[in-house]
Amino acid sequence: MPAPVEVRSPLWPVCWKSCGNCAGEGAFVTEVLIAPGDIVRFNQTIVRTETSKVSTDVPSSVAGRVVSVHVQVGDAFPEDTLIAMIERDAA
Repeated sequence: MPAPVEVRSPLWPVCWKSCGNCAGEGAFVTEVLIAPGDIVRFNQTIVRTETSKVSTDVPSSVAGRVVSVHVQVGDAFPEDTLIAMIERDAA
């Protein structure tokens, strides 16, 4: 059985860093849509985040079974945050 895959937060758009309006205050988790044992599809929204300017759906980068979830509502959500460990689909 293959090792679970780390699913991490994406890199923020360059515009967020240059203007500072969105990323300056940071993003935080507003919804966690997965739990251990859930089956997720590739590109399925697994977390929702928010800044003072924008709300963002964060998709899964792999399909499979959620082994563990590492974020919760209210957590800060910087780039490269570990969101979950997912065991890839064998198919």
